[in-house]
Amino acid sequence: MASVSPAGRRATDVLGIVAIILAAFILLPALMIFLIGLAPEMNAIWWLGIVLLPIMGFLGLVALIVGIVGIVLRVRAHRTPVLSIIGTALGVVLVLPLVWLFLSSAV
Repeated sequence: MASVSPAGRRATDVLGIVAIILAAFILLPALMIFLIGLAPEMNAIWWLGIVLLPIMGFLGLVALIVGIVGIVLRVRAHRTPVLSIIGTALGVVLVLPLVWLFLSSAV
């Protein structure tokens, strides 16, 4: 009786998953603060955005670096780096407000 060979495990994009989790860890609270702050009675919550901005920049930079490393490793292994690309894009989205704040001119 011939034995059935087990199906090969697909290699998961671990670095892409890590980048997405890091980005979501700070992106969800930042979006929540933004949406709550739109209500007229909740204008006092905007100070939390000031607290979250450095954390958002740091975790965005970490997610960006992890995503880029994931893209490089997946391309070198001849696999599709979809999750790493998503993690890198989320990292860029998190870093852009901090870059905009530093590069904007104060009038």
